[in-house]
Amino acid sequence: MSFTTHSVFFTLKVSVLLGSLLGLCLGLEFMGLPNQWARYLRWDASTRSDLSFQFKTNVSTGLLLYLDDGGVCDFLCLSLVDGRVRLRFSMDCAETEVLSHKQVNDSSWHFLMVSRDRLRTVLVLDGEGQSGELQPQRPYMDVVSDLFLGGVPADIRPSALTLDGVQAMPGFKGLILDLKYGNSEPRLLGSQGVQLDAEGPCGERPCENGGICFLLDGHPTCDCSTTGYGGKLCS
Repeated sequence: MSFTTHSVFFTLKVSVLLGSLLGLCLGLEFMGLPNQWARYLRWDASTRSDLSFQFKTNVSTGLLLYLDDGGVCDFLCLSLVDGRVRLRFSMDCAETEVLSHKQVNDSSWHFLMVSRDRLRTVLVLDGEGQSGELQPQRPYMDVVSDLFLGGVPADIRPSALTLDGVQAMPGFKGLILDLKYGNSEPRLLGSQGVQLDAEGPCGERPCENGGICFLLDGHPTCDCSTTGYGGKLCS
């Protein structure tokens, strides 16, 4: 379903998240290797919460993100399918998916946000949102697992994973930066086959006088609103 009614609301949410990004963007580089993964503390997506990150890739398939309820009914999975972002999720064994309109395997930076609001889940990609809605008997998502980026560890029992075949999905190849739960940075619990501290497009700190660097259409841009300066670099 196209994202129309709440466009202003979500544009404001994206702007706030973008404005909060640090000038030095650090993250993870995934090589697309077998059994690669980064494991973060659980994201509470049960009722209302936002998750966001920036990413860049040149491949058309791969697992971006996964979480579930430990092998029962509920899960949330972000992946690349034919160069597009697919959000697939289930609540109380009722499942649906959302596929982005645009392709992202163009080696450019993209901003992605998943916004949960009880029965409604919205995928926002570079400011454009698409929503999926379910009508299960219970109005919340049960989340038990930690959150996995880039792949799921091979030593997790398949019976403990809700989405069949998720371990066999190709690993993500590219960069993921600035993972946030709301405005907070989650704790990285461990990783395998992942290079840490990959530097993003804001790493050279282009903004002067305390300006905040963020990505706009894949390019570093300066927010000068709190500096008293103007221009492209707040100079």
